[in-house]
Amino acid sequence: MIRLPLFLWGAALALPASIFGAPVDFERQIQPILEDKCYRCHDAEEAKGSLRLDSPAAIVAGGEGGEILVPGDPNDSSLYVLTTYDKDDPDYMPQKGKGLTKTEQKLLKTWIEEGAVFGGGFVHEAKPETRRKFDEEDPATARKYRIMGEAIEIVARWREAGLLVDTVNHDSSLFEVSYTYAERSAGSFDFQALEPLGESIRKLTLARTNVSGADLAGLASFTSIEFLDLGRTDIGDEAMDAIVQLKGLKVLNLRGTKVTDEGIQQLAKLKGLEKVYLWGSDVTVSGVKRLQKRLPSATISAGVRIVAPTRRNANPS
Repeated sequence: MIRLPLFLWGAALALPASIFGAPVDFERQIQPILEDKCYRCHDAEEAKGSLRLDSPAAIVAGGEGGEILVPGDPNDSSLYVLTTYDKDDPDYMPQKGKGLTKTEQKLLKTWIEEGAVFGGGFVHEAKPETRRKFDEEDPATARKYRIMGEAIEIVARWREAGLLVDTVNHDSSLFEVSYTYAERSAGSFDFQALEPLGESIRKLTLARTNVSGADLAGLASFTSIEFLDLGRTDIGDEAMDAIVQLKGLKVLNLRGTKVTDEGIQQLAKLKGLEKVYLWGSDVTVSGVKRLQKRLPSATISAGVRIVAPTRRNANPS
């Protein structure tokens, strides 16, 4: 049996359990990180963006921007990804106080990779419901948010088709629609079903779906869309012809896609763009800089995984 000096045992106990093969423990290792770095903005007292991180149910529910945790996939979990951005990035988290250390980031990443197990009997829903911004049993809020009129039947059909639907910014006449959990294969995205309320759709999420560039051609008439999420899809530059038709677009997420420098230059046609997310795509530093010059007022977030252009040898032999 190997015997360690007492001071080495103390050091060993302070190391992450995953180093020794044990899974990361949420209550003992992750919750203290969230409490120290995140609760000041995301707890019961101050839930910025309607996001709370002080309970498993709240973390899974996400906030106004949608889900933040994808068990098994840290690169698609903003709970982790945003902590790895440069500190001067407007989307870096936490925005107040000290950020996560490299060790804390590694723990959080490993915990998500292992399935984001909370323990204590908490079980992830296989298909989470859209987080509600209101309590239908509370007359004081239900009237303000409840979907009414002819929209009721239309939204019901969308939900039957597997779409997640919610209202936008406390306005029962505006909608956000997500296809993320709807079973669709490439070439089967028929957006005609959205046309009855097309002018009321402000946010459309297609993240982690099989949507193709050809499918997106069906969105050309939905000029009211302000937020389009195509993160973690296989779309490439061929999708840009359709995207630039959305003249009202303000926020575009192309994180983890196959778009390149050539493709993103077309986005300069969208003068109203405020934010573009390109983390994990095939763009380069030079491509981002060119687009930034053409859209000087937009925030272009390329994150920490941006591919740097290959340097040429100044003195070839």
